[in-house]
Amino acid sequence: MRPVWQSAIFLLVVVFISLIYKFPANIAYQYFPKNSPVHLSGISGSIWSGHAEQIAFQSLVLKKFDWQLSALGIILGELSVEWSLDDTAAKLQGELSVTSEKVLLKNTTGHIELVSIAQRLPPQDLVLGGKMSLDVAQLEITQEKISNAVGTINWQRAEFFSPENIVLGEFNADLGHEAGRLLMKIKDKDAAVAVKGNIQISVNGRFDYFIQAAVRDTSAPGLLEAFNQLGQTDENGSITLQGSSGALLFN
Repeated sequence: MRPVWQSAIFLLVVVFISLIYKFPANIAYQYFPKNSPVHLSGISGSIWSGHAEQIAFQSLVLKKFDWQLSALGIILGELSVEWSLDDTAAKLQGELSVTSEKVLLKNTTGHIELVSIAQRLPPQDLVLGGKMSLDVAQLEITQEKISNAVGTINWQRAEFFSPENIVLGEFNADLGHEAGRLLMKIKDKDAAVAVKGNIQISVNGRFDYFIQAAVRDTSAPGLLEAFNQLGQTDENGSITLQGSSGALLFN
């Protein structure tokens, strides 16, 4: 027969595991770092399988965030989470792993409605419209710098709503990294406006862009007129859009 003390220890272990497994997420979140750029509200479920009605990053607020936390990942020394976001402005899902050295986003897929996102942000100099579809195999952050990025972004029904309303067409962006920042190499897919250029985005959200654009389809109603108001074209009929952190410059 098993000694009484062994039975007591076994019972305590079972109770402890059960309590941890069902530990409420809203109580655990009280110990989350207060200076985190990400904030959750309307939290329910457990720390292992939870839900937040809202997730906020700086001034952007999105709804219906769910997560599944891996117990095996914690044993191996990392925080490993499967997550999903089901907002009208952004429907996304993916995997996140965090260690003491790096943050890794994997297999991130879904789409973002840019107009809906813009409506939730402070006024911007450059307002974009359309739908962005994401297929990001990997995005790695090490010591607050982008250390690796692999994936593509497809921009459908692309539009500028500000400073002029211009329908652009469809574009792709291949992801990479350069000097610790995310690098997006943009190219059009035979759109009404021919576009090529780069956008570089740092971890803190600051960005720089250098894009050359020209009207390909001169028969599109109002496109050429609106395009010409953006600035002076060069000898090839192209205009350069160059800016940093939301401040738009035309050359």
